[in-house]
Amino acid sequence: MSEVSKYMSTQIFSISPDRFAYEAVDQMYENKVSAILVKEGEKYIGIITKTDWMFLVLKGECDPKAMKVSIVMTKISNTIDENQTISEVCNIIETKKIRHVPVTRNGEIVGMFSVKDLEKYYLQLHKKTDF
Repeated sequence: MSEVSKYMSTQIFSISPDRFAYEAVDQMYENKVSAILVKEGEKYIGIITKTDWMFLVLKGECDPKAMKVSIVMTKISNTIDENQTISEVCNIIETKKIRHVPVTRNGEIVGMFSVKDLEKYYLQLHKKTDF
């Protein structure tokens, strides 16, 4: 089975935990991504996804212009090494009910694997490359 490194996104977008949630949303929109990592100094400490903040806003628990990213983010608890298989990342996505998994090399985050990357893998597997 293919390795995660062949399908992951290597461009990492990040934001400081001290910024406001709406700034994270703006950054996701501008970069056409659905998640960004939260970086404090040189270390990635969390992730914020459009799904996370949408649920908070819709439930009335979050004013994106008043709430800091540090409050809205989810701490990084699941990562996968770039040499692990698509099957292994699928297991994380399914069991943890998440859509984005930071990818590591020697313990450092070097990319992101998402369900969109999984779709690309399956499309290529079935020879459908017009995506």
